[in-house]
Amino acid sequence: MTRVSKNNVVNEDFISRLHLQDPHNLKAVSGGDINLAYSLYSGNQHLFLKVQPDHPASFFDSEVASLKALGQVVPVPKVMAQGEVQGNAYLLLTWVESGRGYQDDLGATVAKLHRQTADQFGFELNNLVDFVPKDNSWQDNWGEFFIKQRLEPLMKQAQQAKFWLTQRGDHFDNLKEQIRQDAHVQSVKPSLLHGDLWAGNFMFDQFGHAVLIDPNAFYGDREYDLGISRVFAGFNDDFYESYQAHFPLDDGWQERMKWYEFYYILMHFVRFGDIYAPRLNNLLISF
Repeated sequence: MTRVSKNNVVNEDFISRLHLQDPHNLKAVSGGDINLAYSLYSGNQHLFLKVQPDHPASFFDSEVASLKALGQVVPVPKVMAQGEVQGNAYLLLTWVESGRGYQDDLGATVAKLHRQTADQFGFELNNLVDFVPKDNSWQDNWGEFFIKQRLEPLMKQAQQAKFWLTQRGDHFDNLKEQIRQDAHVQSVKPSLLHGDLWAGNFMFDQFGHAVLIDPNAFYGDREYDLGISRVFAGFNDDFYESYQAHFPLDDGWQERMKWYEFYYILMHFVRFGDIYAPRLNNLLISF
């Protein structure tokens, strides 16, 4: 997705078309890397407004479906409204007042999410507006889902952008073979995943409860979420120990985590360039 700059899309006329009760105190807030983001009130209710200029309302379909799926199991912002004003997509959510909490509670929350299962890997709709479009078509085999619907489309983007060096190809083939031959992959059950579990996508509310935000949900191997969580700082030992206590991982998880770290680092490599090349190469040579 393309970054957007703050502009005059969200003005008095725009807000009036949201049909809120006594809208006031509109303020731009952080969180506007992909979307314009605002705090505002409707009467006494504090809301979070996301806007994507020059896109239809369907731009937020995937996020809405993800929030509704996760919200049946764990705390997430509640979807209040979704729509389009003069060709600009918007999403209204309840505002989450930030507070302090404990990462062992976060570990328990993620473990609870992962205990929600499905019969197949995938999700109810695709996310075609993502930086890397997500094909979430249902699949019986996790290895084939991860390779064909996550790894290979991302690799294609890397090759088209001429970021991929040919000498890395053997290691990538080895990785795919490892995934296909792994016993855990053959037996793993589909868990409901956040799908983008880095430190910027959780918070603690004013009561200290862990709240998951900005999900990109699908049903997959729960180690995918945990592997992504290790790419950037933000999750500490309390998180992982609590998760293991609530929902122990299968033997060999330490090695499999590298697959999902590689995927997430490759995504950042394609998006942001050579700053991620050393980490990418270090992982690749381990396959």
